[in-house]
Amino acid sequence: MSKSDQITLDQLASCRKHLERRWMSRKVDETLLERAWQIVYEIATLLYDEFGATRVAVFGSLTEPIGFTKSSDIDIAVWGISDDTHSKANNKVMDMSTSFKIDLINFDLTKGHFQERVQQQAIHIKKGIHHIFWKTQYEHLNRQVFPIVEEEIYDINRIKLTQRINDECVKIESTVSAIVKALEDIEVAPTNYRQYIEESIANKLADVYSGIERIFERIANEVDGHLSRGSRWHKNLLEQMTRQLPERQPVISQNTFQLLGELLEFRHKVDNIYANELIYENMEKHAKNIEILYRSFSDDLNRFTDSLAYNKEDT
Repeated sequence: MSKSDQITLDQLASCRKHLERRWMSRKVDETLLERAWQIVYEIATLLYDEFGATRVAVFGSLTEPIGFTKSSDIDIAVWGISDDTHSKANNKVMDMSTSFKIDLINFDLTKGHFQERVQQQAIHIKKGIHHIFWKTQYEHLNRQVFPIVEEEIYDINRIKLTQRINDECVKIESTVSAIVKALEDIEVAPTNYRQYIEESIANKLADVYSGIERIFERIANEVDGHLSRGSRWHKNLLEQMTRQLPERQPVISQNTFQLLGELLEFRHKVDNIYANELIYENMEKHAKNIEILYRSFSDDLNRFTDSLAYNKEDT
């Protein structure tokens, strides 16, 4: 970055005030957060008392009260249990009555960047502690976003956004791999099992789009400061990601937009008609193209996150 491109202190202060206003204007669903944290404590108690966990922590979207919505997952990491015990614990958690999707991660089996993300985001739940005031956590996060050293604001926001995007991508990649494996299985599966595999593929295809859409929602909220609502909000959000804005470059290319538009239409069918009414030939087309779609999306997303990166060597 040349000297003429460097941001001045006045510009930095102006940007900071703009971000503060945007942050403070967001609405937090207190009832939703209280319910989510109550579920966390129920699961933590279960893991400690019945499965011998040595540590339990929340990570992901619930660590950011403002970013947590009805469609957000609750991500929980657990330490000190075997793979077999984790499977049993996960089954019991899945049987719990909750409106949230729970992702229970065995931390001892995590690796690399994902493990680092969990460690950086983790809010540890101590055994026997039954309540947390989300407002206290919000105040802590507010200090993180608007630190005393103002020059740090860009580093912190961009790093955090990139981390959240990477976390979601890990989940999407796992789902894409499961779809590819299911396509192999269906070729050799007995006829009476094909329907179950077909339904599984359809649901996983819908999950892929939902994961991508969560990334788009975060970008719309954190970078654009605008997330449209209404009956067409899913399509509007997808279109929003193709636009060049003052705050950012386009998130996705027109080619990726086209591919995702087709998958969005398919997800709508999965969500709104019975599984036995789905035409497998149409689903198979999406499934066989899912790796191409995800590669196109990933390439675009990498370019976008690279554009967010604050390269200190250029200052």
